[in-house]
Amino acid sequence: MMVSALWWAFACYISPSDARVTGHLYRELNNNAPPGVTYTIPRGSSSLMSIKTTTGSSNPYIQKLEPVHSGVRTNKRSVAAILGTHQRTVGGVGYTNVSTTNAYGTQYATESLWDGTKVKLLLDTGSSDTWAVAKSFQCIDYAGGHIPQDACSFGPSFVENFQYGRTEPASHMFIKYGDGEMVSGPMGFSDISVGNLTVSKQQVCLADSTYWLGNNVTSGLLGMAFPALTNAYLGDGSDHELGSAVQYSPFFTSLVEQGKIDPIFSLTIDRNSSTGMLALGGIAPATGLDYTREVTMDMIITNLIGTPAASYSYSFYTVIPDGWYYDHSTSTKKIPYIVDSGTTLCYLPPNLADAINAAYSPPGVYMWMYGAYFTDCNAISPLVAVILNGVKYYINPQDMLYRNMVDPISGLCMTGIASGGAGPYILGDVFMQNALSIFDIGQAKMRFIPRDKY
Repeated sequence: MMVSALWWAFACYISPSDARVTGHLYRELNNNAPPGVTYTIPRGSSSLMSIKTTTGSSNPYIQKLEPVHSGVRTNKRSVAAILGTHQRTVGGVGYTNVSTTNAYGTQYATESLWDGTKVKLLLDTGSSDTWAVAKSFQCIDYAGGHIPQDACSFGPSFVENFQYGRTEPASHMFIKYGDGEMVSGPMGFSDISVGNLTVSKQQVCLADSTYWLGNNVTSGLLGMAFPALTNAYLGDGSDHELGSAVQYSPFFTSLVEQGKIDPIFSLTIDRNSSTGMLALGGIAPATGLDYTREVTMDMIITNLIGTPAASYSYSFYTVIPDGWYYDHSTSTKKIPYIVDSGTTLCYLPPNLADAINAAYSPPGVYMWMYGAYFTDCNAISPLVAVILNGVKYYINPQDMLYRNMVDPISGLCMTGIASGGAGPYILGDVFMQNALSIFDIGQAKMRFIPRDKY
């Protein structure tokens, strides 16, 4: 069943007073939150406005995802990279020194049509704005000086204008990331197509000024998060204060409001980050799915706050597992974990990461220069599972050891489990390669289907 603009309720958060159990959870989460982090609990639009079971799913619109790597081998928009910058700003610890490897993860690109022009955009579940670099954009360096366009390393497709003109009154998008990257430009309306779905007159940005460390493949970004995270401001570009902010409907919200899909999308990442699949409005037809062990969990939203270096607000889809199983032992401490396809490893509390890495044969050793654990490239991995709603989601041993991440001095290989310091913690590709992840926005739920063997 398609839905109407009532989907806007997705952007509303319930307060602690809405329910006793929810209020207790809300207070407990925030009382124990790491520095600069808050948690919120979204409210679904209606139990009748989303798909309750995978078997009842309407036909989804499928878009293949292409893994891309930048020259610096670092995905600066992965949750691990963002948390590292954030924690160093607010006084937390964790996610250090990983930039010397590609452990921050793989970026995934989706091919789209922008007013009929083919453009590859980065897929980002942690942001909301959709933007592409304009044909006449100005590339700038860290200090704001003008440099050649090639230095920003965008892909080949540049968009010239908005099919339906500028917004009225005039508005612009401005994003400044914690590592210094910046994107700014006017906002207008264009037809955006992804996976054979088209949003008519979608509000988007044509970036005309960027400090960007690109990958030579993508020419912009497709945000899949909340309307509350849009970064539009009144005027032509000089005023980025909160008082001039104007919220609008981002791409996924518009798809639902225009009756194109149900309020749900799903992601699957294949082993070794070789490819991925985005399904809009339903369940991705991935191989190896075990529907008998599907679980449904409450969706929590992790928000990063208090970062003066970044005007950009981050918010991430989060779940609270029952614990972890490893080497015939079980940890039952319930802690929030962000689900992120852009982060390669799983980042756990330090004691738990130590224990799991000690269970390798031979045991993994922590290398501070990488911020990760390494062991013999022919090591035997322990049997590890994350416990979701009482169901053990096993991680295939192939994903517990990265033989393509080798320390050149010791010859050791990186393991799939790392320490997340003070948190928040992350279920990265090591987990997502073993489960299909379903973002059921209509019910404010996360659903998972195991696929550890395929």
